[in-house]
Amino acid sequence: MIADLIKESIKKLMALTPYRLSRHRENRFDATHSCLGYFQQLGYRPRLIIDGGAYLGTFADAAQRAFPAAEIHLVEPQPAARAPLEAIARRRGWTFHACALSDRVGSVPLVCKATPSTGARITAAEEEAVDVPASTIDTLFASRLRLFPDHRALLKLDLQGHELQALRGAVASLPLIELVLVEVSFFRQGPETTIPELVNFFAEQGFDLFDVVGLSGRTRDGRLRQGDFAFVRRGSDLSLDTAWA
Repeated sequence: MIADLIKESIKKLMALTPYRLSRHRENRFDATHSCLGYFQQLGYRPRLIIDGGAYLGTFADAAQRAFPAAEIHLVEPQPAARAPLEAIARRRGWTFHACALSDRVGSVPLVCKATPSTGARITAAEEEAVDVPASTIDTLFASRLRLFPDHRALLKLDLQGHELQALRGAVASLPLIELVLVEVSFFRQGPETTIPELVNFFAEQGFDLFDVVGLSGRTRDGRLRQGDFAFVRRGSDLSLDTAWA
C-alpha cells in the first residue's frame, strides 16, 4: 500500500516534466490519469464520473483535478479498502459504493488480500475468496444518469478481467455515457475478455476505439500484457472531428 502511494507520487512529479522513464520498450507508458487533461483540452466536461475499481481513489483524484465540477462515484468491493475510501469520500464530497460491478445483483467471490491491492479480482475458479456484494451499473447509476440533460458521463473500469461482465450490466446506462476508459489484457491468464471481444461489444453498443492511453509490459522481459483503451460514443462531440490534420 505504501509502495503504491510512493509510486503514484513519483508519477505525479514526472508528469510535471517533459520526460518519461521506461525500464524496457519505448512504447510502454501509463497515461491513463494524464489523458484526462487531454480530453479536457478537447472540450470534454463530464458532469458525472464513475470510477469502477477505485482501489484507493487515485484515478478519482486525477479526475477531480481535471473536472472539478463533476459528481464522482467510487465503486470498490475490497473489504480492506472500505474504511480509507469512506474517509476520502467524506473529505472530498464523493459517493462510495462498497460493491463489485457485474452483470447481476447479488454476491460474487473476490480474491483479495488483507490490505488494499490493485490485483483483487472476481474469480470463477476454486480459489480462496470472500463473498462481496455485487451490483450492476444500471442498478447504481441509470436513474442518476437520466437526471442530467447534458452530463457527458465518464466511466472508468479497472476490474482485473471482469470488465465485460460489468458492461453487460450497463445496457440502459451506456447510451447515456460518452467516454469509457477500460483496462484490456493482451494475453489471458484466466477468463479475461479478449480485446476483439471487447472492441466488438463496444462497436455493437455504438462506441468507437478513440485512443490507447496505457500500455504495460511484464517486468522480466517487457512483453506487452495490459493496456488502457478509450472508447467514445459515436456521434458525440469528441468523435466529430475526423480531419487528418
